[in-house]
Amino acid sequence: MSAPAERDLVFNVVWTGTVFTYLRHFVASQLAHCASRYRFVANGCPPEQVELMRRWAEARSDRVIEVLDVSPDEMVAHGVALERVRRQRDDGDHFCFIDPDIKANGPFVAPLAALLVDGCVAVTSGKEVWSDDNLVPVDHLGVAGEHFFGRDGFVFGSPHLALYDRRALDDTCARWGVSLGSAGPDLDDAARSRLEEMGQSYLVYDTGKIVNALLQADGHCVVHRDLPEIVHIGGLSHYLAPTSYVEGADGELEPDWAHWGGVPGRYEVAGFTARALRNLCDGRPAPTVPDGTPPAIAAQIERVGREVADLVARYAST
Repeated sequence: MSAPAERDLVFNVVWTGTVFTYLRHFVASQLAHCASRYRFVANGCPPEQVELMRRWAEARSDRVIEVLDVSPDEMVAHGVALERVRRQRDDGDHFCFIDPDIKANGPFVAPLAALLVDGCVAVTSGKEVWSDDNLVPVDHLGVAGEHFFGRDGFVFGSPHLALYDRRALDDTCARWGVSLGSAGPDLDDAARSRLEEMGQSYLVYDTGKIVNALLQADGHCVVHRDLPEIVHIGGLSHYLAPTSYVEGADGELEPDWAHWGGVPGRYEVAGFTARALRNLCDGRPAPTVPDGTPPAIAAQIERVGREVADLVARYAST
């Protein structure tokens, strides 16, 4: 199997709620650094957002091949939205997707596509800025989006940027009765037993994790590779368009998951990025790092501040 040319790949981008207004600039950076085509997948987006996507796509019809609304009335899980695309569209030998909060600073598709050889049928990427490591924590009940590896080195892969050999993906999904949206409770006995045999049984899994595990059960290779050419904020769509809000200490609305605890830095980095992106796009000064921010998180915030300023300067006018 030879590596695919990047111009032959179609990346599916799932847009939720009203995030297209601001996150389109991230995708503009991706288009600037690859030759691949894109499909915009609307998921729980109001009609005016879908129309904005269509106008933006029409202006780039050589790169954005379609706006596909897979769930006009409600926001479904990321993997469910992607699975609806997989069942409705055939883009050839590969199925690919990428998050809309990934900034490209250089060529990123060809280095990943080059790994799809010698039995490797899936390549993922996209480590979050705020993540210190991507290992499943000890005694954790699930495999979250940011968990790319088991503690034994098993590759669960990333749900943020992925390239799949379409035939292997379809075959494994059909054999085990799973999909990119399979989360764990929906598994039948055979699939659950196989994961237990592999030592990779959990209560719940994020997008693509089960498929990636069962691809390996079928004898295929799955690879995760992070690249310096891309910067993935992580959680930005959930911050800009969460399904439920609470009122923060400053009186502003923020996603309820901001108060759940968990990964240090995720909320701070996503929240700062959202505020910086809105401010700069609206012609206002970017926010500063809040007083009392721990040094490690402050460094992450300063980094995304520089990246967002560069993003807006380069792509907002287009």
